[in-house]
Amino acid sequence: MIATCYPLRVGLAGSNLMSNQILLSLSGACLLQPLPRKGTKLELLDMPQFVAEELELRGLNLPVELIRGHSATTLEKLRDQADRMHCPCLILYQDEVLDFHGNPEGATQTLKNLGRAAKMLGCGELAVRVNCPRESIVSVAASMKMALEVIQQFEVNLLIRPSVQPVDHPEVIMELVKKIGGFHISAMPSFANAYATGNGVETLRKLAPYSAAIEVTVTGVGKQGDAAGWKLDEFVEALLTLGYVNKLSIDWCGTTNWVQGIQKTRERLLELMGREDPVA
Repeated sequence: MIATCYPLRVGLAGSNLMSNQILLSLSGACLLQPLPRKGTKLELLDMPQFVAEELELRGLNLPVELIRGHSATTLEKLRDQADRMHCPCLILYQDEVLDFHGNPEGATQTLKNLGRAAKMLGCGELAVRVNCPRESIVSVAASMKMALEVIQQFEVNLLIRPSVQPVDHPEVIMELVKKIGGFHISAMPSFANAYATGNGVETLRKLAPYSAAIEVTVTGVGKQGDAAGWKLDEFVEALLTLGYVNKLSIDWCGTTNWVQGIQKTRERLLELMGREDPVA
């Protein structure tokens, strides 16, 4: 039986002690792009070493597109390589919305397939977006609760990622997480979604206690280390004030040099957290 869902651990102030518990990881959609200046893409099995050594991050979150078409053997090799580089595969995530409202059977089957792939990769979490009209929260939550029980055979937890277009508001995500209930469901908000709601700090304040990871969406970095498009400094400082201690995942969505952009974003995050060492 799935127990009642409780908010995840947050403290009362953004101390260095709390910031030192935050793991900085990478949302790996940027790895689908060629390397700047070289014009060639990284091989899948080379990605953990690149993320660990060049980007100095200690976790890799994988979009479904990155592993699509690869065999189970390759996924297991990727897991082993990531572990060797001390940059484990943490989260498998999908951008495509699962329709638990209109097609719960199809959504459940997709979730099962994703759960199997997540286990092969060694990911402890699977993150998806969900079609959930506000008036259908009860029925969607019931369908997702049954689907969650199905994927427990793969020992992965489920994270709900709010959409940006159309904008998922925090109240819907919070209510959905609470109605599904249990220790295997939480949220994975993003700075992009928070910004799109019109009140990013308030959105993060509401969702942070229910979040196992938060995507730090960045479209560019200025000379002073400030992020273009999203209020990086303001949002991070708000999370630290709340005492957020879970994962931050850099999600580069810019059009300039993505390697330098991620490196600068990482440096800025460490400055904001009062840290020098990237390891949580």
